[in-house]
Amino acid sequence: MFKFNGIDHLNITVKNLDKSVDYYQRIFGFEVLEAEDYNGTPYKIIGTSQKGMLCMYEDKDLEVKNNNIGHYGFNIEFTENIVEKLEEAKADVRYYNGQAIIQYPNSKSIYVHDPDGNQIELSENFAGGL
Repeated sequence: MFKFNGIDHLNITVKNLDKSVDYYQRIFGFEVLEAEDYNGTPYKIIGTSQKGMLCMYEDKDLEVKNNNIGHYGFNIEFTENIVEKLEEAKADVRYYNGQAIIQYPNSKSIYVHDPDGNQIELSENFAGGL
């Protein structure tokens, strides 16, 4: 058995690399840490060093569809007026039963969609407080 230290990165394919990078920079302050081309396919690694990364490959012909990932979760600091701030940053905030902030037993979450429709859960407590 190996010691688990955490999730290193998520690798996703996006339709428009620049649009997606802009989104994650505006919403989460991610930095571009690497920008290359692999076998003719542009990609960028973005995120916050030693915390979490996204590796995004561009496919302009991508058909946006369910890829068996329900969502991925980011733990963030919940600030005052967080929903308004997300909407000002043009995040696609999802409302459920009229609520943007969903209360769970040990945490609360907000759900947003990125430009390709990937759902992201923003949680107040790491792993939902479990």
